[in-house]
Amino acid sequence: MTEKSLGAGLYIHIPFCQRKCPYCAFYSVPVSGRSMDRFADALLREIDLYKITTPPETVYIGGGSPTCLPNETLIRLAHSLKQRFGSVEEFTVECNPAQANAELLEGLRASGVNRISIGAQSFDADELKVLGRLHDPGQIQTAVQSAQCAGFENIGLDLIFGLPDSNLMAWQNTLEKAMTLDVQHVSAYSLTIEKGTPFEKAVQQGSLTMIDEALERTMYELACVQFEKAGFGHYEISNFARPGFQCRHNLRYWKNRSVIGIGPASAGWYQGKRTTNVRDIDAYLTHIEAGRFARDEEQTPDLEQIAIETAVLNLRMRQGIDLAAYKQLTGFDLDELFGEAIQKNCDFGFLETTETHVYLTDLGLSFADTVAADFTSPD
Repeated sequence: MTEKSLGAGLYIHIPFCQRKCPYCAFYSVPVSGRSMDRFADALLREIDLYKITTPPETVYIGGGSPTCLPNETLIRLAHSLKQRFGSVEEFTVECNPAQANAELLEGLRASGVNRISIGAQSFDADELKVLGRLHDPGQIQTAVQSAQCAGFENIGLDLIFGLPDSNLMAWQNTLEKAMTLDVQHVSAYSLTIEKGTPFEKAVQQGSLTMIDEALERTMYELACVQFEKAGFGHYEISNFARPGFQCRHNLRYWKNRSVIGIGPASAGWYQGKRTTNVRDIDAYLTHIEAGRFARDEEQTPDLEQIAIETAVLNLRMRQGIDLAAYKQLTGFDLDELFGEAIQKNCDFGFLETTETHVYLTDLGLSFADTVAADFTSPD
């Protein structure tokens, strides 16, 4: 069966937040003052524009903060997707711990959602304030317990390390508290200072001091050790899961498989085209309500570009690049395209090769961006 016959992934971007976090560069605006029902209707109309005949394998509603929508709106959106596509293999909704109430979670579960991703970020109250988060550590535990009571058996936590003025003890505390909760998936991301964010301005002005790279690397290595000890498989640079609970939607990105992007600023890779929607809600609504796509960019990569993208994305997975699968998907032999880059990074100890795979070593995980840069320009 071809990938097309198996169905794509579906990503739905909810660009609203109660309050925008100072480190976040994703497109989002305050939730107040807008008709959320009108917005939800537009999302469904955009989905219908694609005339999807094969149900998606995965659905992921992210943001922003999807749970800042009124309960009835978000539940109606999920229920409408269930009506269109039936049961979806993996249907995820991102949740803010302060907004993940029992009524909402029960409604989502009844509407076909089977996976919840909770934006915990940290279990340290001071760090949460630095990040501009509106929840406290206790609300994370409450959100997980509420999700479990609602019937969710696939619950993930997002964590951030490398925060300004953070230390190893605080990170160790966050890891230990995360492990006391019976969750199936954890994502641990290093804080990145994104352009145009308040954090970038604060760093430039000297009012925010980032930790050094050596401590950040130690934090990452500690997370890898702790999660694996707790029974979580390390399957992607920043992602850990109990057996059978890898995030199937995100695996689509790392395997460079099709995902349809829905909503303002949402990106997609579908039927040979990379698309990005307009980063403006009013413009988005105008286009969709007129019965046309709301794209700001549309590109058709050539075969070599696709081969480069696939290699870079595949390297994020711990299994790395499957040589046979890579050639079958792209038509290129990996060694012919990237022989010099592979040898260079093997010499540095960042990559390892077998007869079937090329993958990052434990050392290479901490230098993944450096390795990826060598793969953006083939030999």
